[in-house]
Amino acid sequence: MVSFSTLTRYLIALCFLFFATACQQAMTKPGGATRVNPDSPTVLITGSNRGIGYAFVKHYAAAGWNVIATARNPGDADELQAFAAANANVIIEQLDVTDHARIETLAAEYRETPVDVLINNAAILGDLKKQKFGSFDFEQFELTMAINVFGPMKMTQEFLPSILLSDQKKVVTISSGLGSLKQMGGMKEMSYYKISKAGMNMSMRGIRAELRPQGVIVALLAPGMVGTQLLADSGWDGPSLTPDESAAAVAANIESLTLKDRGEPVNYNGRVIPW
Repeated sequence: MVSFSTLTRYLIALCFLFFATACQQAMTKPGGATRVNPDSPTVLITGSNRGIGYAFVKHYAAAGWNVIATARNPGDADELQAFAAANANVIIEQLDVTDHARIETLAAEYRETPVDVLINNAAILGDLKKQKFGSFDFEQFELTMAINVFGPMKMTQEFLPSILLSDQKKVVTISSGLGSLKQMGGMKEMSYYKISKAGMNMSMRGIRAELRPQGVIVALLAPGMVGTQLLADSGWDGPSLTPDESAAAVAANIESLTLKDRGEPVNYNGRVIPW
């Protein structure tokens, strides 16, 4: 039999008490899903840390919705963190849309939570030099396609059970006029971004056909020329909307969506974008 000193016994007891308390706190700490108000509609937005995504967060929070705001690095999203701290209906979740395991885990956490509107907003423009003829970079191409095309596809697939539980059942993916062959067929720049938006349009059209019989509305909505970092990186120096103006206009289009819509890419002003 090994004997312990009084001090040793005291330290062991103290450690055990600390461990038990920590476990109890971990079990009782409310998670994101438990904070969702069942009496309010819920929107899930990818890429919520800045630009149009953050504008969507503010718009829906002000309208009284539950807002699940995802960001790749929430710790760096100071504005989003401050806004969520002041608005109890905003929940921040870490999510990189290229991390498929994380998408699956998050979807499982919200499996019993109705998600009325999923907004697939996360996207990248990519390094423009690496998508220019003569300097094509395959890794940059893969990353752009992974985020802009497969990201929305994976999100829609994994969160479908939550979408089906909701009243509105809407999946909205942020499109762009740059994905239009008719409008941009003669444009030389931003090859990967244009290809990704065209591919995303096609992927969502296919998903629309898949989900429409289940009552799910799948829409392609473009925000217009918005004064975001992405637009600045593209070199555009013309007139632009503010993120808040664009988000409000797109949200109005989302509200009016029905199963009768044709699923064509629609600009913020309601005009169909020739594809």
